[in-house]
Amino acid sequence: MMRADGVALGIVLVLAGAAGSLAGDPPDLRGTWRLDPKRSDDARARIEQVAGPAQVKGGGATGLTILPEANTRTEVERVELREWMMSLADQLGRLEIEQKPDEVKLSLADDNVRIFYLTREHVRQDSKGRKLKCHARLEGDRLVLEEVGDKGMRLVETLTPVPANGWLVHAVRFEHSLLKEPLNLRLVYVKEK
Repeated sequence: MMRADGVALGIVLVLAGAAGSLAGDPPDLRGTWRLDPKRSDDARARIEQVAGPAQVKGGGATGLTILPEANTRTEVERVELREWMMSLADQLGRLEIEQKPDEVKLSLADDNVRIFYLTREHVRQDSKGRKLKCHARLEGDRLVLEEVGDKGMRLVETLTPVPANGWLVHAVRFEHSLLKEPLNLRLVYVKEK
């Protein structure tokens, strides 16, 4: 009886150890991924909803009410932010991920490259030269990336592999004080062969 209990205990410990090592393994996100537009949100349409029109409100030449200078500056910044977001939306068609034990490198299109370190927080500059505090963490089978900047800017991305379908689900939440509401996107990528 003692022998059976000892064997059972040994099996439980081996299984628990195996499960613990699997739980600590980061998800494998490496490869080149192609956006599946049918399964993904329309990024341009969502940006239009949260960022407003492409023109600056106001202006005396058209008979509209002239906004105070502070409001005009804010409107110009909003339109510039909208243009920047639209340019990023145009690059979402292809995502390349390189992964090492302590870092993840994401590339959109040819020139939009971001590196995140899994072992430490760091500061980097975005394509507009703004400083961003960056943090990456693993939560189970997903990778969570967070970037925080000025003016209430916060970007949280969650990358979750779905191996059974060969998908990578990329959830994006972008907050900024110039937006009507946060931008939430669900993008589904399919791994290229």
